[in-house]
Amino acid sequence: MKKTLFLRIFLGYAAVIVLLAVGVTIFAPPAMRTHHIEQRSSDLEHMALLLEDRVVSYLTGAGGGDLAAAVASLAHKTATRITVIDADGDVLADSEREARDMENHFFRPEIQASLRGEKQMSIRPSSTLKTDMMYMSVPLESGGRVVGALRLSLYMKDFDTLMASLRGDLLKVVGVVTLIALILAFFLTRSMAAPIREVIDASSRVSAGDFDVAVSTRRSGEFRDFGRSFNAMTGKLKDMFRELRERNEELDGILASIREGLCVLDGDAKIVLCNAGFRRMIHNDAPEGRHFWEVVRSSALAEAVRSVRETNAGTTREVVIGGRTFLSSIVPLAAGDRQIVTIRDVTEFRPREAG
Repeated sequence: MKKTLFLRIFLGYAAVIVLLAVGVTIFAPPAMRTHHIEQRSSDLEHMALLLEDRVVSYLTGAGGGDLAAAVASLAHKTATRITVIDADGDVLADSEREARDMENHFFRPEIQASLRGEKQMSIRPSSTLKTDMMYMSVPLESGGRVVGALRLSLYMKDFDTLMASLRGDLLKVVGVVTLIALILAFFLTRSMAAPIREVIDASSRVSAGDFDVAVSTRRSGEFRDFGRSFNAMTGKLKDMFRELRERNEELDGILASIREGLCVLDGDAKIVLCNAGFRRMIHNDAPEGRHFWEVVRSSALAEAVRSVRETNAGTTREVVIGGRTFLSSIVPLAAGDRQIVTIRDVTEFRPREAG
């Protein structure tokens, strides 16, 4: 029982801890990936908007110099691949490839969106580099019309490497936290199971009649308050049972001093209490628990008991039992459905009354 109590509490804590750890391990990486993709996409968009004016100046002839060299310089500074596409989809400059060697980009989804005047982010395989890329494309506008598209892109393999590293770090952190949580759960369970087990053992002793038992009050918080309440309860129970025992002894003394036969009947006319005088009259040392009519061989007295139970009114009758005359008084108790029956042997008085 002791081990069962400890295991039940500890396994409950452990189940919650493991479920939380598994939940974090399963749901955190996708959430982290989504968050990082959104963050990277936002960074690329802001970067594209900052570079837009400089690139447009080259497309409109307002800016001097080599566009390819300018794109390569900007890409080096931002650690981002930059591609400039004109309104027909032809690549004008690319930071990693020669523009003349690259195919037309008109039908690329992000370029299509930019040539319509929209910004768009997409993650797809690059037909040029043969690897997954994240693309952010913004329209290049001049004079109220779209003159091309500026596309910034990042290698997803770098992103995936970062995510793999983050997942590894996450697993380590979750593992360490889970281990620490299980250790704390072990000590917390032991601190909870010990006082509960002590109270259970003490309650068993109280139920067996040992009212001298007490539980420790050295603990803190609710357990200390509970220990004090439990000890106060056992103290009151001890006092109550001592008083009850004293009253029973007093009642036994009173009953023993009564020469007449006396017994108490319950609602089924069973004898629940009687004195020595009653035992002598019926010649039975253990009548408790038996029906009144079984031990008192008198149909008249049994009928009187039944009448008092039905009418709830006391009565006194003279009956003959075993050739002797008895004066019987039956009185219902105010509380419950019990009755007190007293029997007095008046046989020795009958001749005198008759004379």
